[in-house]
Amino acid sequence: MPEPQFELLRPHLKAVSLKRNEILQDALRHPDAAYFIESGVVSRMVRTVKDGLVEVAVVGKYGFVGVSLVLGAAQTVQRSIVRIPGSALRIEAGAFRDVLHQSPETREHMLGYVQLLIALNAQIALCNARHDIPERVARWMLLAQDRIGGDRVPVTHGVMAAALGVRRPSVSKALSDFEAKGIIEGRRGAIRIRDIDALRGEACECERILRDRFRLFRDMPHHRRVM
Repeated sequence: MPEPQFELLRPHLKAVSLKRNEILQDALRHPDAAYFIESGVVSRMVRTVKDGLVEVAVVGKYGFVGVSLVLGAAQTVQRSIVRIPGSALRIEAGAFRDVLHQSPETREHMLGYVQLLIALNAQIALCNARHDIPERVARWMLLAQDRIGGDRVPVTHGVMAAALGVRRPSVSKALSDFEAKGIIEGRRGAIRIRDIDALRGEACECERILRDRFRLFRDMPHHRRVM
């Protein structure tokens, strides 16, 4: 975001911690705030009574939670839940609406991200429908790693299964196979990626497509002082 636009947001931003399983926004509720993610991973989820929750987007340090506020909707349509703890800059919903109303340039910038998020939703929907669980597990780990940096992904088998909407044993089987090949190393409450190129070889084409779509955000400077 260009500095003049960020200056409009700066007085309203508050640094907050993101706790695992914390719900930042819930479906069919009025959002009380938007969050610019600094670290960690947030899942955008949809659900049915029969099938439960399934992830349709992954938000990390290149994104924000608060699409409905940008679009002027009264309610959110998806649940946003923290999968990997981290931090964010929080802005109250009313203040965020005011800034977007005052600055068409800021709204236009945010709409550019919304467009990318819609593309992400569509690609993950295709992935969930057409690709095998091991491919999806590899894709999820790579997206998470890309958003947090480093080779350690602090996630459990159960958390990953919940995000993908599949049974935990199927995720554990895929991870066990990857570990047997020397691609990853399981640790207590975390997974270390030992060979990222080999892991990409296990993932479906969706991982590369999603990585390329977000290349613009990865290449932008992300350092802004709030105070």
